[in-house]
Amino acid sequence: MATLLNVQRAARRLGVSPHTIRRWTASGFLPCTRTVGGHRRIKEEDIDEVAQLVGDGNHLAARVARERELETLVNTSVALSSQLDLTELLAEIAKHMTSVLNCHFCTISEYDEETRTMRVLADFDHSGRRWPDWNPYSVNEFPLTKRVMTEQETAIVNINDPRADAAEVAIMRRNGDKALLLVPLVYQGRSIGLLEVLDHVRERRFTRQEMRLARALAGQAAVGLHNARVFGQLRRSDHDVRRLRGALERVVAALPEVFAATTHAEALQAAAGTACRAFDAISSVATCGDRSAGASGDVSAAGSTSVARRGEDAHVVVATTPCGDSELTLTVTLAEEAGDGTVELVRLIATTAALAAARGDAEETD
Repeated sequence: MATLLNVQRAARRLGVSPHTIRRWTASGFLPCTRTVGGHRRIKEEDIDEVAQLVGDGNHLAARVARERELETLVNTSVALSSQLDLTELLAEIAKHMTSVLNCHFCTISEYDEETRTMRVLADFDHSGRRWPDWNPYSVNEFPLTKRVMTEQETAIVNINDPRADAAEVAIMRRNGDKALLLVPLVYQGRSIGLLEVLDHVRERRFTRQEMRLARALAGQAAVGLHNARVFGQLRRSDHDVRRLRGALERVVAALPEVFAATTHAEALQAAAGTACRAFDAISSVATCGDRSAGASGDVSAAGSTSVARRGEDAHVVVATTPCGDSELTLTVTLAEEAGDGTVELVRLIATTAALAAARGDAEETD
């Protein structure tokens, strides 16, 4: 635990008056905490750092150094808080971290606390160029990373340190890195990600000022990352609502046509066509027994790679409903992941088609 000194003892250590100590703490030049009673308490390590800065009697130079640090934090805070787009936010974080610490690479990852899995969101060099993302990995494979995320403490790895984590050193040697700084991203007490800052040229002993800046920037980055995620979820929600509203309007308009089908084949064709138009689908197929009908839409949107129901290149929604002595199945292939309400609307189209088909079969029997 850090040793805390009162104003008088701090003044004696620095060779200045208590009034000067109070003025320095009020301006932010000398960090301090407050007791319950409001009395100032200063960490001994902060006093030692200021003592080095003012050792030559140049208080102005020391003040300028601290003011630059505060200016950096303010400018970074403004830059990060103004970014709600995740991609732009990641680039902004990397730019500030590599600039402040004079390093060459910054990797930003998100952390799943439940599975203890890390997923790399972005990997930038100091010029802002983005490198290919890595595959997700378990922190159980990297003891130091696991400790950083669990204990929420920073860590430094130098390539030739015999005490360094062997797993981290192996990756560093493979990539040609000399020093690594690990800083957890913590939001409301939870570890949500990790900043890794890499020096490609030299081994490092980061100064207390650099470490203080790194932790402060990581705190701002954690808030920015959380806000960007919330904004992204809201934006996706708005998009899903618009999609669902449009699909609902098209389905309601087309249901009379589906129900008006007079034969089994017409009902299947109407269901497939309605589903394709309603959801701007890549394709749709309606089957019942040995009969089937299909429809296709705009295939230019078929580039999606993540899937709702796992396929190779698309999202597939399937609805099955009784149809006489058999079942009618409506399969819809979408270019985007199915939103809330999509499955229910596909089932409604299938049910309407099944009723029309069953009625057609009854009329043919009569």
